[in-house]
Amino acid sequence: MTDDRTQDAPVEDQHPQPLEDKVAGILVQEEADLAGHDQAEILDALRQRFADAGIAISEDELLEQSIRISASEGGTFSNR
Repeated sequence: MTDDRTQDAPVEDQHPQPLEDKVAGILVQEEADLAGHDQAEILDALRQRFADAGIAISEDELLEQSIRISASEGGTFSNR
């Protein structure tokens, strides 16, 4: 017997998680990808990632996180 169910939405849409967890997940991934990169590049990437995810985040928070990520060595995530 075959299973006729299909995945019609992204996995993250099928398994809701608290907004705080989504934000932290994006920050962890961006830090892993961009630690030590140019702060302006990181700021642009953060803006795009949060826009793509449909998450509103203040410009001040984006700026703070981009500065933190540019100064980090990666792998030591802390949201503050």
